[in-house]
Amino acid sequence: MRLGKSPGDFAALCGVSRTTQFNYESGDRPPDADYLQLAHEAGMDIHFVVTGVKHEVDEDFVVVQQYDVAASAGHGMLNGHEISAGGLSFNRQWLAKRGLYPASLKVINVSGESMLPRLSDGDKVLVDISDTQPKSGRAYVLLQGEELLVKYCQLMPDGLLRVSSSNPNYPTYDIDLAKTDGVSIVGRVVASTHEW
Repeated sequence: MRLGKSPGDFAALCGVSRTTQFNYESGDRPPDADYLQLAHEAGMDIHFVVTGVKHEVDEDFVVVQQYDVAASAGHGMLNGHEISAGGLSFNRQWLAKRGLYPASLKVINVSGESMLPRLSDGDKVLVDISDTQPKSGRAYVLLQGEELLVKYCQLMPDGLLRVSSSNPNYPTYDIDLAKTDGVSIVGRVVASTHEW
């Protein structure tokens, strides 16, 4: 039920104390909605937790939350609040081989052409929000003000963040993180889907 984790580890993952986790598991206390949401994001069968009846799903797969926002692969696209837009299923073994934990993953859409040919307008990207330290050669989702961007990000020795695109028509630029407010790395792009 706890996805192979100890009661303490699973409690920490779901934002509750070990005692609360024990009370949930023993039936002394029903779990609250916040706990169920976090447990679901971690890959737990919530139907089983609530009803005691195993939900008929393929346990080899986990659904990763998809958000109705677009990260621009261009000059930037203004986004409003994140709204859940369902999810995409991923093979648990595929994720585990890559050291990816379902609760740290989100799916968002790509908009624009700056990452062509690597990413196209309309592609979906799987983002690991636990990986926010830029490494050379990796693509990240970057929040700059209210603009959500997909770019290659590299932290330079002088503290500058170098931001570049796959498409040579989009110039590379540097951001001085010490002097610029409102810039953060949302997470690393770990996979993408492309429709033909």
